[in-house]
Amino acid sequence: MTPDERIALVKSLELAPFSKMLGLKIESAHDGEAVARMPLNESLLNSGGPQAPIHGGAIASLADFAACAAVWSMPETVDSATISLTVNYTGPGVQTDLLARARVRRKGKRIASLTVEVTDRSGALIADALVTYKIA
Repeated sequence: MTPDERIALVKSLELAPFSKMLGLKIESAHDGEAVARMPLNESLLNSGGPQAPIHGGAIASLADFAACAAVWSMPETVDSATISLTVNYTGPGVQTDLLARARVRRKGKRIASLTVEVTDRSGALIADALVTYKIA
């Protein structure tokens, strides 16, 4: 697969119905690293109006999406599945887009371990995650 074909494949993750519903976008992905964005959308908020924080499930989905993009940015990946996802919430995301930076920390023949940091528009840490992927 050429580098351009790999980029197109990674970008196709945005077209999945769930990704589209959340508005997830890949800003960059290469060599086991990816940056993904989730634009602010009131449908992603907890109860309480426009000043309510973004729901933790949406934040976890962003972390998994960024990890998937990082895994698929590796030339050897032809298939993948999330094995585990642990998210630590460190602050509320209020009235802001969120940015997730994922990085493959270690990979073997079948398993990849990734870290993800989710920040708000100002760079404040909202969550961090440890993600394990099955790769083939």
